[in-house]
Amino acid sequence: MDYALVHLKQSASEIPEKCLRMDFCNYLWSKMNLSLQQKIQDIVDDAIMRGEELGVQCAIWQNGAIQAEYYAGYCDEARTRLVTADSLFPVFSVGKAFFSTLALKLVEAGVVGMDMPLAEVWPEFGTAELRTVRLRHVLNHTTGLFIMPQASTPEELADWDLMCARMAKRRPAWTPGTKTQYQALTYSWLLGGALVHATGKPLGELLRRELLEPIGVDRDTFFGIPLSEEHRLGRVVHGPDLLPSFPKKQTYLDPLPNALRCRCIRAACLPAFNCMSDVRGMAKFGAELWQGNILSRKMLAEATALQRPPNDPIPSENPDEYWTIFGHGYTLLGGRPNYGRIFGHHGHGGSEITIDQENGTVFAVVKNRLSCKVLQPMKERIRREVKQMLG
Repeated sequence: MDYALVHLKQSASEIPEKCLRMDFCNYLWSKMNLSLQQKIQDIVDDAIMRGEELGVQCAIWQNGAIQAEYYAGYCDEARTRLVTADSLFPVFSVGKAFFSTLALKLVEAGVVGMDMPLAEVWPEFGTAELRTVRLRHVLNHTTGLFIMPQASTPEELADWDLMCARMAKRRPAWTPGTKTQYQALTYSWLLGGALVHATGKPLGELLRRELLEPIGVDRDTFFGIPLSEEHRLGRVVHGPDLLPSFPKKQTYLDPLPNALRCRCIRAACLPAFNCMSDVRGMAKFGAELWQGNILSRKMLAEATALQRPPNDPIPSENPDEYWTIFGHGYTLLGGRPNYGRIFGHHGHGGSEITIDQENGTVFAVVKNRLSCKVLQPMKERIRREVKQMLG
């Protein structure tokens, strides 16, 4: 029997609850592309053996069907826990793809509008400097509000009401809508504050009820991980090319993974950076999104069109600076002339979910050895095999 099948059957036997929940065996065996599966297995195993990677999960779907899924390596630097299909990892800004999709779903439902001023539903946001900020400015990262409010302790960062109140007192760096700058952390409170005020519901509940539960990934992807699921969570480690901004002055938030050492932050719903997921949840989300089961085709086309102020040229097309090219909440990776052909979001250090709209391919990777590069060797080798076999 093919080693990939042996590996997957052994892993399935280790997680009987997951087998029952997702009909694991029937689901995988009937749809797997075993040639691609073997190629991915070889690439991942080689990367781990050479120390390039530590722990990896990878899943490829096309046209709504799974093509390959593999997981290998270790959940921790001490190599005491093996990665399984059920392992969860911090995937950081990958969560922005889910979070943005929630907002777009609420736009389609008429709960909020693209041109809605945030002050319309969030009165504290109605200062002279902020009253022109609209929902579309948040989604396309043109608010000028990219500097995080003060948060002296992890407990302050995890305090939703406190951080929203401080966010509403910030001054934009420029007139909203005139220039692009990635809202790496502030996206949580800008978008989340608008949605919470518009619906009257906690953000975690909105994400779970409106998005994660309907597509069946509420036990795969978390925005605020329950204590009962902590045993599944792996640790991230810095690769040699990813160093803190100020090595001698590390804080609870620099480097970013430090924040996730704090239980209060892991438990908080901060979708801009504290998403925890396994690769299956990410891939299933991507497949459902591409098939039109979450957003309409019209909305997805609008959301993946380049959103750029007229006098704000793209500074670079270097893939390692992908955060400069946005649609409505998604990063656009298709290149000229059709930027939105490939869209999704990467996370700090290398996890990613990307979707090719032309051929329906969903590419999802979760990894725990972090790198500063988007174009990472293992992922690019997998990407080449996927392109060769699936187009």
